[in-house]
Amino acid sequence: MIVGLDLSYNGSVLAKEGTGYLLTFDGLVDTSRSSRLCFRPLMPELTTNMYIIWRRGQQFTRAGELFLDTLRHVLGE
Repeated sequence: MIVGLDLSYNGSVLAKEGTGYLLTFDGLVDTSRSSRLCFRPLMPELTTNMYIIWRRGQQFTRAGELFLDTLRHVLGE
């Protein structure tokens, strides 16, 4: 489960209903022309470090293993 995506999706549902605003990374929710949401970057731009974490000894699905292998390759580890 990717928690950040779940939280952004839940926030997008609330924002669509007009109950508030969603502060998230670009690309995590649908902001296409058919969506009622739009992305507005913060000025000045804010940046953050991102981390991927899991429990020691975690058993991954095959898709999870492939994702992690690809990520390690891209990051050069």
